[in-house]
Amino acid sequence: MNSKTSDLLERAEALPDLVDAPSSTRRTHTYRWPACENDRFASLEVSANMTSAGALRSYQYRVSLDKTVSRTGLFSPDWRPASSFVYRHVHASLMFDDAAHAIPPHAHVFARESFMDETASELCVDPVALRLRHLDLDDDAAAREVVRIVTERAAWGRKARPAAGAQWLQGRGFAMDGEREGEPNWSAWIVDVDVHRQTGDVAVRRVVAGYGEGRVPVLNGVPHTLIESAVSLALGQSFKTRPTHDEAITDAKPLSLDLAASLEDALSKPDAQRATAPAAAAIANAIFDATGVRFRQPPFDSKQLQAQLAAAQPVPPGASAPRPNRIQRLLAGGGVAGFVGGLIGLACAIVAGPAKIAPIAPGSLNASTWSAATLERGRQVAIAGDCAVCHTASNGATNAGGFALETPFGTIYSTNITPDAETGIGTWSYPAFERAMRKGIARDGRHLYPAFPYTAFAKMSEPDMLALYAYLMSQPAVKNVSPKTKLPFPMSLRPAVAGWNWLYHDDSEFVPDLSKSSMWNRGKYLVDGAAHCGACHTPRNRLGAEKGGLAYLAGGEAEGWDAPALVGHRGPVPWTEKALFDYLRTGFSKEHGVAAGPMGPVVAGLSQLPESDVKAIAHYLTSLSPPVDDAAAEHAVQKQSAGADVVSVMGLERGRRTFETACAVCHASSGGVGHLGVRPLMGLNTSVAQARPDNLLHVLHNGIDDPATAELGYMPGFRDVYDDKQMAELAAYIRARYAPDQPAWTNLENASARARHAAH
Repeated sequence: MNSKTSDLLERAEALPDLVDAPSSTRRTHTYRWPACENDRFASLEVSANMTSAGALRSYQYRVSLDKTVSRTGLFSPDWRPASSFVYRHVHASLMFDDAAHAIPPHAHVFARESFMDETASELCVDPVALRLRHLDLDDDAAAREVVRIVTERAAWGRKARPAAGAQWLQGRGFAMDGEREGEPNWSAWIVDVDVHRQTGDVAVRRVVAGYGEGRVPVLNGVPHTLIESAVSLALGQSFKTRPTHDEAITDAKPLSLDLAASLEDALSKPDAQRATAPAAAAIANAIFDATGVRFRQPPFDSKQLQAQLAAAQPVPPGASAPRPNRIQRLLAGGGVAGFVGGLIGLACAIVAGPAKIAPIAPGSLNASTWSAATLERGRQVAIAGDCAVCHTASNGATNAGGFALETPFGTIYSTNITPDAETGIGTWSYPAFERAMRKGIARDGRHLYPAFPYTAFAKMSEPDMLALYAYLMSQPAVKNVSPKTKLPFPMSLRPAVAGWNWLYHDDSEFVPDLSKSSMWNRGKYLVDGAAHCGACHTPRNRLGAEKGGLAYLAGGEAEGWDAPALVGHRGPVPWTEKALFDYLRTGFSKEHGVAAGPMGPVVAGLSQLPESDVKAIAHYLTSLSPPVDDAAAEHAVQKQSAGADVVSVMGLERGRRTFETACAVCHASSGGVGHLGVRPLMGLNTSVAQARPDNLLHVLHNGIDDPATAELGYMPGFRDVYDDKQMAELAAYIRARYAPDQPAWTNLENASARARHAAH
């Protein structure tokens, strides 16, 4: 593996060579672990000569049982558990007083990984980089890849220490284990904990754990039952797990899980599978990271921690020289509302704006910088966020910018987000990218207009954000200068956006509702975050901000199309969860019609996401409306399919003849012909029952020449066949015939003229 493939690997390789390292200092730490018999403990002493830069020159490991367990002091130098041989070193001395093998393998992992973490803290070096330094580039390539994927998935980095007086201290710990003999087998854990400053209670919030086998490992998540068992044993209480909100809920085992305390008794025996071996050390390392208190034996009792916290100084040891933050160092370079918003914007325009973030070297990043798993995750985030839809001009290169977005304030042109150094984001560090996504501020300090939905992207988790950055930076660079956005005064004052942000923007990440299911939280995370559904489906106020409260997802507008409400039952037939899933996944629901207009590209993207993600979106959205009775829904289908009788459409003869000529061949009551793709019944088409005729007229004029999925088929447009009067007659007939319970549309000729001249 190339030593430059990640920031962590690069920092690890920067440490001095093992043999040529300068003079070293001996460090010795002792740990304890309960042996197989009750009330028996093993003593695990680790002693090593370490250089000041963290190079391991010699390693001595001595294991002994207490007197009540010792088998007459038998010395067994030939029995050496594989877990003792993970890291490379020049000289090793391993001694085991455990002829009966009473000490479980987990104990050796706990001692070794705790020692490495303590050493990293004493040397003020990144604990993951320290470990990677002692794994061979070639022989341990599988181990390094497992570590790389897990740290990228977790967005590895030490949590910032809380402000003075904060009740909960946050910490993050890493540990790994492996076997290099035969088929390589490696596992890695990253644990996030919160520790209460007064009580010493430990809450494990998240675990990112994976294991891989083989020389080119495919990473698998650790089964949730094993995680529950391992965490429960370490802390002496039971925990339950579920996939995190940013983890796709698939049949595969997730890498990242949220944990919550359970009232059940803790399991009494450790699981022997290697996948859980790093658990205790990762938790101990996380507790140390949060508090500065080092546990040297499990279980990690809250009373003991409380006593040590009370006796400790207000600021934990090492707080003055915090451990390196990976995300900070990774790739781093250096009405009334309108009046108030105007005042704030004017003030912001006068004072100095946000600082620039130093550029990174052009071309310093490419696809080899990140793991394949991270790049694939980033690709899925980009699809969910429709990045290419808004950042690709008609007939332009993907993501090269120039797409014209019409807003009530003027035309805004999207930017180039390819890694081109001159016209794109090729010199943007990750912190610059994250700031733009969460706060709407470009690398050079300019405020971005909220037509770029950073108000939604701010909800994304850091692992998803980092994966998206990795994916975009790994794509082909395209040199393209987008047209300059020129809005009228005062919208032309970009610093005024700071006032808008102060009024309307919440840049906090999504927080799951633990009372809801994993599927519900996943769906809400996607709807409110990357998918930014509210950008089109929520009405906006006069300053262009999405309305809250009861207006949430209550319907909006996009590119001249009506974006219908996603809450309530406002269509001719109530939306069931299955019908919504079918529509979002395939672009067609037999009860509601075909996706067209701006919704077409959305469905095209959703069709490429894991099916479980689309199910989660449908599950969440249907939960916002009253439950649908299947019998009532079927009755509505039958009623709408029949339409009105001939008497109800008297006076609309010309519209009827046009329909029979142009539409009936596909949209007759029988469902039309079947060799041209799906053909929805007009009585079940949502656009026919909407309050405004715009969506139907857009389709009548322009057809569907680029269906969301290939199975939908093509529909011709009739803008060159019928004039606006004929279009008005046709639309009036369709409305009266297939939505007889709805009021007739008015001013249809004018509406047809608007649709004819609108961009499509």
